Amino acid sequence: MKRLNEGATIEIRYVTKPDAERVSELCHQLGYETTVDEIESRLRSMLGNRANAVFVAEIDGGVVGWIQVEMRSVIESGEFGEITGLVVDGRFRRRGIASRLVKRAEEWSLDSGLNRIRVRTNLIRAESHPFYRSMGFVETKTQAVYQKTLKKEVARS
Repeated sequence: MKRLNEGATIEIRYVTKPDAERVSELCHQLGYETTVDEIESRLRSMLGNRANAVFVAEIDGGVVGWIQVEMRSVIESGEFGEITGLVVDGRFRRRGIASRLVKRAEEWSLDSGLNRIRVRTNLIRAESHPFYRSMGFVETKTQAVYQKTLKKEVARS
């Protein structure tokens, strides 16, 4: 693990377009093969969207983690904030960075008028479960996630 420099400060700030390359690299650490162009495109649609926020953790001018939180409105359970992504560079884990990012997502949720926050975490990410419990999250559901790739059918004449 990389040591933090003596006196290094962790700054949590909103993501900016120039962060796209580093965000993409961090996605790769979780097994998501995204390109910088894809991240830039996604950030363009998110920046300025009041229902969505992405924050980065920066140390000595370098991005070492990010978190995405969004406002969700579900007919059966109302409005809440949902953490939809969180990653800290493997060299900087267990240094309180993820906790700081989660706290910032909680602040954003409260500032957005939301009084609950959720997170879904993959069962294979065993280290995330005790982390979220330590942050005060309570497991409320176990579920399977299904996905289907959609294609538009070509109209035939």
